[in-house]
Amino acid sequence: MSRLMIVLTSKELLNEITKRRKALNVDAVSLSVVSDVSLKFISQLENGKKTVEVAPLLRVTHSLGIKIPLLDEPIALGRLILANRKEMGIDQITAAGMCGISPRLLSTIERGEPRKRLDKLFSVIEGFGIPVEIIV
Repeated sequence: MSRLMIVLTSKELLNEITKRRKALNVDAVSLSVVSDVSLKFISQLENGKKTVEVAPLLRVTHSLGIKIPLLDEPIALGRLILANRKEMGIDQITAAGMCGISPRLLSTIERGEPRKRLDKLFSVIEGFGIPVEIIV
């Protein structure tokens, strides 16, 4: 049976990943192999390092049976952020400043192009108050 959870911060997401690994009784070495990431990456996740890259993070979550629709669909996320920004009546420069990122990065995220770091992506998600659903 699946359960839906809402996370509001990258820290909450990283904590849920760690909890899930432990609940499944999967050791970090096995998870790193199955997810095609380094053991160091798993350690960084579990120690709450928010500067990890999104693509390998998603490989880990998929290996653990965690679905994160918002992160799995960058185009849909970009459209949601763009719609929220327009609804607020603010331009990209103002929104980027509000989120603590560059206007160029915000533009990239709004276009649904691949993104690199979890902290930067969550700066935007948190800045717009978008809840992130995870399905475990």
